[in-house]
Amino acid sequence: MDDKKTGILLLSHGSRLPDGEDVIKAYKEMYLEEFPEAIVEYGFMEIRKPGIPETIKKLTEQADLEKIIVVPVFIAHGLHTKRDIPKMLGIESDLDEEEFGSGHHHHHHGHHDHDHGHHHHHHHDHDEEEVHFDGEIVLTDPIGIDARLFEIIKDRVSDSL
Repeated sequence: MDDKKTGILLLSHGSRLPDGEDVIKAYKEMYLEEFPEAIVEYGFMEIRKPGIPETIKKLTEQADLEKIIVVPVFIAHGLHTKRDIPKMLGIESDLDEEEFGSGHHHHHHGHHDHDHGHHHHHHHDHDEEEVHFDGEIVLTDPIGIDARLFEIIKDRVSDSL
């Protein structure tokens, strides 16, 4: 793999609190520490900036990329990773809309008290809403089930005993 032609976007959900940005920024720094030549940035799905289009623009300004790998730093798949993020990236979603579509009316973020009446990829008032990239965009699975995470869970429990 030619690292020079591949960009990496570490994607966080986004929050009004700074904690999420501290975490995703630390992962970017850890990645660059191990792979100094990597072209890696972090961005947010909503609420916080930079958003997805801005982050992809930052990546493409660093090099003539052929591919961008988007890693959602989320624990599990949900409507964001299956529907919202693919839509924002302009890539195919493998979500069965019959099963999760309008029938259940999961209106993106009813649990937040903001942006009522807006569609799910207009959460940030970003200047540019669309992703502009001619190359390949790969959306990976979220973190998922991993024994390494279980070690962290055990540590959290031990620390609290």
